[in-house]
Amino acid sequence: MFLGRLLLSGKPHSARCAVPRRRIASIAVGTLALLLAAGPLWAQRAVVAENLLPDPRQMARVEAAVDRALEYLQQQQRPNGSWPSSFGSNNGINGICLLAFLGRGHVPGRGPYQDVVDRAVNYILATQQNSGLYLSPNPSTGPMYEHALATLAMVEAYGFIPSVAMRGSVRRAVDLIIKSQSPLGGWRYQPVPGAADLSVTVMQVVALRAAMNARLEVPKQTVENALKYVRACAVPAGGFAYQPGGAPGQARTAAGVLSMQLFGAFDDRAVAKGLDYLAKAKFTTAIAYFWYANYYAMQAHFQAGGSHWANWHPKIRKMLLDRQQPDGSWLGYVEDKYNGTARCYSTGLGAMVLEVYMHYLPAYQR
Repeated sequence: MFLGRLLLSGKPHSARCAVPRRRIASIAVGTLALLLAAGPLWAQRAVVAENLLPDPRQMARVEAAVDRALEYLQQQQRPNGSWPSSFGSNNGINGICLLAFLGRGHVPGRGPYQDVVDRAVNYILATQQNSGLYLSPNPSTGPMYEHALATLAMVEAYGFIPSVAMRGSVRRAVDLIIKSQSPLGGWRYQPVPGAADLSVTVMQVVALRAAMNARLEVPKQTVENALKYVRACAVPAGGFAYQPGGAPGQARTAAGVLSMQLFGAFDDRAVAKGLDYLAKAKFTTAIAYFWYANYYAMQAHFQAGGSHWANWHPKIRKMLLDRQQPDGSWLGYVEDKYNGTARCYSTGLGAMVLEVYMHYLPAYQR
């Protein structure tokens, strides 16, 4: 069921009826809203962007590339608020595309893309089950990865929809993640506490970090158990494996490093070794899970800062700017199997990688 125009508070959520900034800050109900409390989004973004990318010409190129990507995604959005993929309507892809708009500062109920964002939020809301699961009409391997991406997007949108209904939705979504944690400390594809792997685990970690920023309670034991599992996936010589005892890879190493950083383990030896592993590996579009790796690696190097960030982001920025297609999209490369007839998966992630420079989303702040 499509809910229409954000009727969560009993009236349409438009720029006119948006909750005043001071009230959003005072009740601290959302991560993006907390940013508003510190000043206008454009002003905060300008300060952060200047620090991350001092060259205004390069920043202008980044912004133009992201804007072209969003124009492409706007054109691909279906009337019901979803985006196409090789699976059909999949909340992993829907979450990625929604996050791409939020990451550029386009929020529910206002701005040039308000209809795009509103439709996306309503669509994901309509897929939520009584269990709290944002269930894709067309799931892939299993629902938990997609649920985590949708949860992350909805938590970020929650800051601008501070209604009881929206809070209840994201609360149920976060609770499902907590309840589905494996005894091993990680997560797997199904919403049950069974097996675990690093790929699914990292996305739950990112969603839980956003929830914590939004002042949605996450048990300390959940965080500690997750860190324990991620540490178990660390390879002694450097890097992270898909599961404990496996071999390292670039995508899973980026995921492992970011997981530990987001839960506060910045100084863990596994983080330093993981960053060294990534620095020595050849990063090209031919690697397995290029976009997945990019999404986590850009954030991980930003979190690390210093020489790690300085040595990483210029080559990734150049790679993405040089390879953007005339229509604003990016090719899927090895992951093109997820795109289907449109390039929403790769384009959404490409935009999100470049949006690290803009840093609207608090889940990725230092």
